[in-house]
Parts: sequence; structure tokens; C-alpha cells
Amino acid sequence: MSEQAKLDLILTELLNLKSELDLFKPDLTIEKEVIHFLAIDRRTFKKYLDDGRLVEGVHYYNEHNKRVYVPEEIIKFKKGGYRPPITNPKAQAVLKEFGL
Repeated sequence: MSEQAKLDLILTELLNLKSELDLFKPDLTIEKEVIHFLAIDRRTFKKYLDDGRLVEGVHYYNEHNKRVYVPEEIIKFKKGGYRPPITNPKAQAVLKEFGL
């Protein structure tokens, strides 16, 4: 088997695997699927929206009075996690002291 034939076979197999994986991939433009993907409940999700963890124009946009989520940003959000801002005054002072 020639090198080109081997590469073509590998490419074909990769494309087949991708199409099979796409069957299980959630539609991350829909709120219900985003909630499921993030493995949180609706109340927690609403909290993320209300406190600015999920940002309009970054994680979602409004189209015809409906939120449409941006899959790439939702994936980044899940990978990166979210760390809420530190509001404890003593902790803020210590961070400021160390220039953080």
C-alpha cells in the first residue's frame, strides 16, 4: 500500500469517527443543552447569567428575544472554570499587598 493510500485511509477513518461523534455532541446554542453540558441546574445557570459569569456578547447574544449561546465560548467557560471575584476586604488587602 502506498503512502498516499495509507493517508487517504486514515483521513477516511477520521472523518467517519468525527461523523459518529457528532451524533452525541450537544447543540450548545440552546440553553437546555448548555445547562446539561455544564452539569448544573437551572437555578445555578440563572445565577451565572445574573452575576455576569456568562456575559452577553461573549457567551451568548440575543436574537428575536431569545438567547443564542456561542458554543466555542461555552466550551472555554467549562474548561477554564469560573472563579468569582474576591469580595472579602481582608483577602483583597492581602492580594493588593502582593500586587495581585
